[in-house]
Amino acid sequence: MKAARRPRLLALLAFHDEMRFLPGWFENVLPHVDGIVALDDGSTDGSGDFVSAQPGVLDLIRVPPRDPHVWDDGVNHSRVIEAALRYQPDWMIGLDADERLEREFRTRAEAEIRKGEKRGDLAYTLRLYELWNGPRTYRADGVWGTKLRARLFKNVPGLRYDMRQLHGQWAPLNGFRPRLGYPSADLVFYHLRMIDPRDRAARRDRYNQLDPGRKFQTSGYDYLADETGLVLKELPSGREYEPLGR
Repeated sequence: MKAARRPRLLALLAFHDEMRFLPGWFENVLPHVDGIVALDDGSTDGSGDFVSAQPGVLDLIRVPPRDPHVWDDGVNHSRVIEAALRYQPDWMIGLDADERLEREFRTRAEAEIRKGEKRGDLAYTLRLYELWNGPRTYRADGVWGTKLRARLFKNVPGLRYDMRQLHGQWAPLNGFRPRLGYPSADLVFYHLRMIDPRDRAARRDRYNQLDPGRKFQTSGYDYLADETGLVLKELPSGREYEPLGR
């Protein structure tokens, strides 16, 4: 019996001045995917040149620098996805430069995709662990242990994008089910920019500046640097990210 064809999986990346995180991103992500399509949103720190020189990069969209720089999730995500469609992926995964995939991600993702075929799943949320105070621990109290993000999605005709400027999902709306949301997959990814207290405070301040009226997140952003009730856990055994701390 002929083995089923392995789905073609592309990684999508949109970034702005991320040289601090990009080398580790490529070390972590490239082994799990069949190619990368990226967008450089006006970087001035050499990030664009670095990405263009990396193996596996199929396409790099360059947006000229502007002052002031204003980030737009919806525009950037939709542009990267549209560019990726030219390379005929079966599935795509959207990631930020400061995020990392768990070990054996590709194997686990293909298993989840096979399980969802009969249900007609078009997209999945992944569990997000926010690393805290070190590369081996994540925050698990309250909302921190329950975060899900829709990042893995299928290439289907007529993709409809989440065009919110901030906190937009990478996954198109085609995979969203009314009252149910996106189905969840048993997949994990990690966020490195919450490790250092200075980064947490900077992230809080950045979002307070970008969204002072809490239009995109009614709960606000002060919680990003608040350690009330802090509970830390070790990374799940066998599901760490590699290279650890990069």
